[in-house]
Amino acid sequence: MKKIFLVTALAVATLSVNVLAMQAQAGVLGLKPSANQSVTQSSGNTTNAANTDVQNVQYDTTKYQYPAQQLKAEGKNFDKYNWRLFQRFDTGELMVQAWADGLNWRIREYADNTAAAARGSERIYAFDLREEVLPYYDCEYTINGMRRSSSENKLYFMRNDSGHMDIPVRMSVGVHVKPENCYPRGTRIVVPGAMNHNGSGEPFAVYQELYWNNASNGQTTNETVDDYNAKYGHPIEPVKLYYPSVNRALYVSGWCLDDVAKYMPIIDSVYLDDNPENNSHYTYLLHYKLRSLPGMEQDI
Repeated sequence: MKKIFLVTALAVATLSVNVLAMQAQAGVLGLKPSANQSVTQSSGNTTNAANTDVQNVQYDTTKYQYPAQQLKAEGKNFDKYNWRLFQRFDTGELMVQAWADGLNWRIREYADNTAAAARGSERIYAFDLREEVLPYYDCEYTINGMRRSSSENKLYFMRNDSGHMDIPVRMSVGVHVKPENCYPRGTRIVVPGAMNHNGSGEPFAVYQELYWNNASNGQTTNETVDDYNAKYGHPIEPVKLYYPSVNRALYVSGWCLDDVAKYMPIIDSVYLDDNPENNSHYTYLLHYKLRSLPGMEQDI
C-alpha cells in the first residue's frame, strides 16, 4: 500500500522557528540583527515561493527514497538548499551526498588526527572513529561557563571550484557518534586569497558572526553566558546521516545544517558563471560581500 507524506509545511515551519531563534539573539554578545538573518528570513519567503509546486504533494514512498528525489523526477520546482527534503522516508536519515550534489557543492570527511598522520605524504581525508579517541574528541564540555560540545570529525562543504582546489571556499559541521553531542555552533566561512581583474588582491580570511566569535574567544559576561546556555548550551535537532561507508551511526546538528544552508545562496550569488578565468575575481568579491553583512566578523 502506498504511504502518503506531507513534509513541506513542516520543513518551512521549522525554518521559521530557526529564524525567530536567531533574531532573538540580537544584542547578545555584541550581535545586532545581521544581514544573513534577514537573508534567512527572505530565504524562508523564497522557499515558500519556490515550493509552490510541492505544497500538498503526495509522496510515493514505495517508489522514491526521499522527497527531493520525487520532486526532481516529476520536474517540480523546490528549494535545493532545504536539506529536509533530502531526508529518507523510511529512516529520516539525511542523504547528505545527494543534497551536496544538487547544490554544486561537494563534501569531504575531515579529522585533525588523520590529516596529521598523513603529513609529508599523500593527503588523507577521512573521519577518525577509533574507539580509544572518541571519548576525548567527541564530547560535551564547559568552558568559560558555556556548555558546548566538540568533535574531531567534520564534514566540509566546499564549492566545486576548479580555481581553488587546495583551499576552496568552505564551511563545516561537526559529525558526532552520539546525538546528545549535537550542540549548535556558528559557521566559520573559509575564503581563499584572490585577485580581481584589475590586479587588486584579498588575502586568505575566515568569517564568522560576531556573536559566535565572541563566544569562542570568551568575550562574555555572566549575563551573556546564561543567555548562551539557555539558547545553545544543549543539543539542537540531531540528524542522523545516511552514510553507508561507515559502519556506525553518525549525527550532525540540524541547527548547524540550517546555518550552513543560509550562507550557501549568499556565496553562490557572487559566482555568476563557471568560467575559471573569472573565479578569482568572484572570490575577491565574496570577501567584500561577507564583510558587508552586519554582524559579520573577519576572524583571520
